[in-house]
This record gives sequence, C-alpha cells and structure tokens, in this order.
Amino acid sequence: MNSESRDSCPLSVNGHESRKNPDTEYGYLPKMKIFIIATYLLLFSLVYAKADIAEKYDENTEMTIKGSVIEIVHDRRKPVVVKLKAGDNIYNIVTAPAWYLSKESITFSSGDVLMVTGSRYFSRDGILYLIAKQVKNPETGALFILRDFQCRPMWRGHRMHNRHLP
Repeated sequence: MNSESRDSCPLSVNGHESRKNPDTEYGYLPKMKIFIIATYLLLFSLVYAKADIAEKYDENTEMTIKGSVIEIVHDRRKPVVVKLKAGDNIYNIVTAPAWYLSKESITFSSGDVLMVTGSRYFSRDGILYLIAKQVKNPETGALFILRDFQCRPMWRGHRMHNRHLP
C-alpha cells in the first residue's frame, strides 16, 4: 500500500471504521452560539408579551364608561386591572403598576363608582381591556391622570413629575 491510498482510507480500529465525533471536530462553539441566540429570542419574546397591553393605547378606540368596581386584580409583573361593571358588561380596566398607584396615593375599592376614559384593546386571548388614560371618582371628585397628552404612561421617565391635564 502506498502513502496515497492510506490517506484516503477511513481510519480502522480492530477492523471497524472510526468516525470523528462532531463535538470534538467542530467544538462546542457553534452549539453555544445557537443556544445564546435561542435564549435571547425567548427573552425578547417574553418582554414583548409583557408590553402587549401596556403599549397599545389607540386614541381612535377611546371611550368613556361609568360603572362600579367589582374586583381589583394585582399581578406582580403587570399593571393593576380593575374589573368594572357597567350595565350588563364587565370591563377589564388596565390602570398602572401597583408601585405607581401607591406612590401617587391612587386607591380603588370594591363598590367605588368610577368614570374611566381609555382605549379599547383586545388581548391575544381575545379578552377586551380598556387601557385607562384617566379615572375619575364622581363621588369624591378625584381625577387620576394615568397617561399624558401623547397617551404615554405617566410612570415612564420624567413625565411622572410633570403631569399635564389633557
């Protein structure tokens, strides 16, 4: 056998062909890159899903409703949702993060009558929400502005300290 034919033959150990292990031939670097990219995409999609409700304010779907608070839903990572009964309908009112409501001394209680101006929004699950721009308690006269004149949340950035009525 000449040296040319030996180089073209597969490696043989005890009469069996030996194949190279792809992990040792190419290393873990390509697999690590794929893992990092997949992780990044997953985290990005979770952040996007969280912003799903919070950033969908549309003035074209704005409406005002008056009703009674029947439930207040606190979720650590989402805005406080107030369930409001108006006639035969129940509306899910998206207000603001709990920390912001607390900082601004905004409270809601079961039985409170509220007038809410906000944007209608359907979630990916088909649930109707009203993203509150302002909430007024007609009994006490209290008016809570939750979004600025450009419909951006008041708890974002400098607008928190410089509130303007619409």
